[in-house]
Amino acid sequence: CMAGEGPDQRALGDWADRLGRLESLSEQLARDAQAALGEGYSVDRELGRGGLGIVLLARDLALDRPVAVKVLRREFVTEAEIRERFLRESRIAASFSHPHIVPVHAVIERPETLGYVMGYIDGETLTERVAREGPLLVSDAVRVLREVAWGLAYASGRGITHRDVKPDNILLERATGRALLTDFGIA
Repeated sequence: CMAGEGPDQRALGDWADRLGRLESLSEQLARDAQAALGEGYSVDRELGRGGLGIVLLARDLALDRPVAVKVLRREFVTEAEIRERFLRESRIAASFSHPHIVPVHAVIERPETLGYVMGYIDGETLTERVAREGPLLVSDAVRVLREVAWGLAYASGRGITHRDVKPDNILLERATGRALLTDFGIA
């Protein structure tokens, strides 16, 4: 311990070091994603992350529109079972056309990178909304549940079960309040 440095300063320094490493990791993932996406997209920033991957905000340069890109973490790309499940989820989600399911536009499949490009929904997850504003009004909860049910029924009608329905996988569009399902977790 350096002179004049107490436990609180050490803890703060440790936290800053960890944050720096996380930022470096995010930057590395963004660089990897940019390399995998090629010249057709420009990666902007991280939107979120889960156990298997990271979701980035990017711009589709040909169509001049924002998109979200889900990229599988590098350590999982070479695991055959995870790779196949991820590709199957991508392809099935890409076959959907429903106003309450986030559309998938393209699959990225390279030896060291696996991901897919989907519509960017300007908004927040149901988890974020409840954390920010508290419980939904009954009328809003009914509307969100109805819209999610419509999306689930559409998928079910095509023989697909969403295996990871949770507030983190329900997006609420900022402009309209529309609820959309994402991340089907098809196993």
